[in-house]
Order: sequence, then structure tokens, then C-alpha cells
Amino acid sequence: MVRFCKEEQARLDRPVPLLVKLAPDLSDAELDDSLDAMTGAEVDGIVATNTTLSRPGVPSPLAVETGGLSGAPLGELSTRMIRRIHARTGGRLPIIGVGGVMGAGDVHAKLDAGAALVQVYTGLVYAGPGLVQSILRDLALHP
Repeated sequence: MVRFCKEEQARLDRPVPLLVKLAPDLSDAELDDSLDAMTGAEVDGIVATNTTLSRPGVPSPLAVETGGLSGAPLGELSTRMIRRIHARTGGRLPIIGVGGVMGAGDVHAKLDAGAALVQVYTGLVYAGPGLVQSILRDLALHP
């Protein structure tokens, strides 16, 4: 895949960035292996994180459901993973923080943990497009 991406960049004569999305459930060893592979493959950045299989803060009986969990319960797991990735890479790879972004506080937490960019997704479902304006306003007031 990475070789194809680099060949495609040469063919198109323009950059074709390749980002790899990681799950928040990786052990330290799995994270180290993933980062080693990504560094060796010269990826352009990391998206942290995908959904989680764990159920942090989800009250029973919903906690027994299976599949990937996103949204607010993912927030802290995602932020911890961003911090782990940033510490292990020394900030050499840009990190896009994803997961549980419901407001400006979540954006601040991800940026403070080492994210270069933050993606909002589930928060838009619950708060609507006004969420972006609200986050930008809060970030301008509290940089």
C-alpha cells in the first residue's frame, strides 16, 4: 500500500499523503510494533483513534453490546492514545485527534496531548453544524 502511494505520488507529480488510523485498544507492544511499521513505511501521519471495543463509562445493560463504540465514551481513551503516540514518536509524525470530540474542551485536551489537528464527527450528529462555530468561538476566547 505504501509503495503504491509513493508510486502514485510520482505518477501524479503531487503529494498523496498516507495516514494510518489506530485503535485506542492497542497494548504498548502493539502500539510500538505499529509505530515501527509506520515509521519504516514513511507514512505521513497518524489518525488516533478508531472506535473502541471496550465500554468505558457505558452503564449496564448497554455495556454488553458488541462492536465499535464511538462518541463521548471514547474521548478519554482517544486522548490517552494521542499522548502515548506523541511520547513514542517525539512528535515526529503529525497526529489527527479523533474520538469523543463534543466541544472545545475536548479539542484542547487532544491538542495538549500532542494532536496537530482534531476531527469532529459524532459531536456533529448530536449538536449539529453549530458545534463547529461553538468550538471555534470557545477556542478564540480560551486559546
